[in-house]
Amino acid sequence: MSYLEFDRAQLINVKYSLGKEYLRTNKAGTFASSTIMNCHTRKYHGLLITPLEYLDGGNHVLVSAIDETIIQRDAQFHMAVRKYPGKIHGGHKYFQDFVTDPVPALTFHVGGVTLRKEMILAQDKVQVMIKYTLEEATSPTLLRLHPFLAFRNIH
Repeated sequence: MSYLEFDRAQLINVKYSLGKEYLRTNKAGTFASSTIMNCHTRKYHGLLITPLEYLDGGNHVLVSAIDETIIQRDAQFHMAVRKYPGKIHGGHKYFQDFVTDPVPALTFHVGGVTLRKEMILAQDKVQVMIKYTLEEATSPTLLRLHPFLAFRNIH
């Protein structure tokens, strides 16, 4: 299995990071894909995409993304990255590194907080697991999660 790692300098370079994508699949036909900065640039990007035979047989984005906000000392740091016409809104400035193996993992660093996010597809199920590990915190820290559920065909 190949091993790829992207460092902070590469991740905060928006043009570079938007051009690098990952794709994970499982035996159930489910997949997850995005850019290495988790900024969706294609209709088939998402955390949980699967064929739904009982609807139309096509692939559907069930879970598009999870936006994270780190709250520390009454300050909020938004980790999500969104691309709008002419503008990138986002937390890419907090990215530390991204690795692809054994599972896609993105590490954030802001203030005294280091947080690692791992994205794991179940092997035989339509299921994605997101694991957050607080690797360092210099003061009490709160992680707020906002899931974006799409339930739409990729076409």
